[in-house]
Amino acid sequence: MSKRLKASHPDQPRIPTLTAETRQKLVTAANEYGSLAPWTWMHDSELCGVCDPANGEILLCSVLGRLREVFALLVFRHDTGRRWVLNTILNDGRPEGLEDGESGFEQDCLKLEFVRKTELTEEDRAVHTDARCSPSIKRGCVWPVFRSFVPGCYPWYLTQAEAELLFYVLPRADAFARLLRERPNVGERRMQGEVPMLPDAFDPAAGPLRPEDLDWQPIIPAPDPPVRECVLDEATVSRLLKLPRTKGFHLELDLFYFVRPVADIDRPYFPKAALAVDRVSGFAGGLKLTESRAHPGAGALAEVLAGAMLKMGHRPETLRVQRGLVARMLAPAAKQLGIPVLEDFELPALNYIRAELEAASPRFGASL
Repeated sequence: MSKRLKASHPDQPRIPTLTAETRQKLVTAANEYGSLAPWTWMHDSELCGVCDPANGEILLCSVLGRLREVFALLVFRHDTGRRWVLNTILNDGRPEGLEDGESGFEQDCLKLEFVRKTELTEEDRAVHTDARCSPSIKRGCVWPVFRSFVPGCYPWYLTQAEAELLFYVLPRADAFARLLRERPNVGERRMQGEVPMLPDAFDPAAGPLRPEDLDWQPIIPAPDPPVRECVLDEATVSRLLKLPRTKGFHLELDLFYFVRPVADIDRPYFPKAALAVDRVSGFAGGLKLTESRAHPGAGALAEVLAGAMLKMGHRPETLRVQRGLVARMLAPAAKQLGIPVLEDFELPALNYIRAELEAASPRFGASL
């Protein structure tokens, strides 16, 4: 995203438009929060909860920056966002059900991040110019940028509603940070999983937040959504069962987010990629990208599974996967074919092909 995306281009997603008043207020509030630098005394696990004034939804705020690498405030929303951050904290930094590098694609939050001026896009610079407000310190990671994260999508610019919500949250997150600075042990006797909720009636302009204002509530992650399973139609199963079962033929399969985003009408998204590779020969028997941001990928996985076997003319001895989620997705189709699914920490042939594909794919914005 180093070059400007022109919204008039039919293949480019829209850049949301904010009112001048919203830009001014948001940048001013962000600069005040950045000057506070709450990451110098707060950890990302010290969440605070704020209710969305529009619908009462719980928003969970987390501060990044203790490791001096990323300086940001994240506001997690919806079941997906709350599940992601709560599971991450409860599982010592690893979100349950989200495996290795795939977890970053599943965040659902609003993000205020402080970056170097050289990292600002033209849209970011326009926001600062229109707001006529800049940080008092001009060096280092002090320039605020605002992004919206939606599961499976490229981090994008805030809509008007998202900007207004972030502006509402910022002074409340600021007040909670100031309270922790003065009372660092305010939550030391609380149970794991309890989150301090700020009262709806709290007005940051009326005075500081007090320990007795906090309403500590147990916030439980929402259950994971049901797994979309791969099921083959009867005609395909009949064709595949006629293929000879070959000993020593192991088919490696995976379903993952592809590194190159695809433009959509309102924001770019990362398609799911299903890949099947013969472990011995390294032959890629099938690659399929999903065609919409809402596509779970089960159909693509079933397609490459069947296509690879038909192309190679054999049924494998085993199906090898490295993600538990993929194993659960494949289970029904594997049962139809009588082939066991084995979880394998390393898929050497598939991961080699995947690395080659990703290295050859230009990153988003490289050709704009």
